[in-house]
Amino acid sequence: MERFTGSEALFLHMEDANTPMHTLKIAVLDSSRRGRAITLDELTTAIEPYLGLVPRTTQRVAAVRGFGARPFWVDDPEFDLPNHLDEVTLLHGDDLDDLCARLAEAQLDRRRPLWAMTLVHGLGGGRQAVVVRVHHAICDGLAALNTMIAATAAEPGATATPCTPRIPVAVEDRAMRRTAAVDSARSLRGLAGLAREIGRSRIAASEVGRSADLPARLGARRTSFNTPSGPDRVCVSTSLDFGAMQEVAARTGVKINGVLHTVVAGAMRAELIARGESPDVPSVATFGVAADLKSKRRWGNAIATASVFLRTDFADPALRLQATARSCDQAVHLRRRLGFDLTERATTYTARIAPKLRALLADRLPRVVNNITTANVAGPSRTRWIGDVELVEWISFAVAVAPADVNLTAYSYAGRLSVGIVATPESLPNPQRFAGYLEQALNELSATAPAAEPAYG
Repeated sequence: MERFTGSEALFLHMEDANTPMHTLKIAVLDSSRRGRAITLDELTTAIEPYLGLVPRTTQRVAAVRGFGARPFWVDDPEFDLPNHLDEVTLLHGDDLDDLCARLAEAQLDRRRPLWAMTLVHGLGGGRQAVVVRVHHAICDGLAALNTMIAATAAEPGATATPCTPRIPVAVEDRAMRRTAAVDSARSLRGLAGLAREIGRSRIAASEVGRSADLPARLGARRTSFNTPSGPDRVCVSTSLDFGAMQEVAARTGVKINGVLHTVVAGAMRAELIARGESPDVPSVATFGVAADLKSKRRWGNAIATASVFLRTDFADPALRLQATARSCDQAVHLRRRLGFDLTERATTYTARIAPKLRALLADRLPRVVNNITTANVAGPSRTRWIGDVELVEWISFAVAVAPADVNLTAYSYAGRLSVGIVATPESLPNPQRFAGYLEQALNELSATAPAAEPAYG
């Protein structure tokens, strides 16, 4: 029995009829070495020994009256692996991205552990895919990546070491109520400490200084990327030339994160122009900064957000790179200067009210926190294996949360940068066009002469 952390509770309560809060992790598999496709029975047999890698896979959500803001993770005595697995065959004309969009809309059953897995047949080249739906309350992008690495091997023919099966422990409501009461009393006593921490955070922020290169809290002008929307989702996956991005980074002194966000800025500029909107005001992106990039944790959320200017107002790709990368650099520096504890402590008190305020104000405020949400996660440099099956591609679709309904997640994996974009059709009516603009923006950046002075990144 474990009580939800503040961030876990926040993600749980953010979910409503229009806002599914599960992410999708897609492993594209090549089983050509074995000469036959993977069956659902084989997938079930392969997964079972690794359920212990993440305790949440066999735990469900449980709450007691009066303490629902932060429920508990408890063992599910009725856990049955087949309830979490299914399979789909793509027919002629069907597309994996379209299937992912439908799976992004299908909310997970809260009576069971908050994950599900779909084996997909019928991909081109005889490949298959495994689409994992996992609630954001269970893990962030880094934890999901670590789980994939722990369950796979670095060499063909090898398998990861299995885990000891978890033995479920029954938990009574009385025990949860007692634990919640003690924990809540402790939280009330901690309010004074939270106030002091907020004061220290403000002092630290003032020491860093308010930079013109960073947006204010509601620093984004509302655009069509922030159009009021409903429960429908669109997904589009693409890949960018990671070598080209590395070359731009090496040539200009900019970090990969700065290059990626400059590419996003270029694509957003092109998209705004195509929609008949002016790009002459910088757009704003928000991304998560991991507390520990080297952490091997496989569950939980240990990130805090940073907001940056995407310089859509610069037509010159070189100037766009310098300014966007500088904003990224300063935002990450500020986040690490402020630390991560305050974010987690604050969500302990706001996990229920913050989502309600978001739902109330998302479509009403003339200015918003951000126009797009992004993530950038560094994965293995070589493909991973499950016996004789090669995991050739790793794609992630995160969550689309109003008012910034466009979410772009980039994973570097085996020398390529896989990009997964999930959005509402209202905010991104032509996702394939936007994906094309990303490639176009990178090509423009690659063709740009080096800046006269080193850029930040």
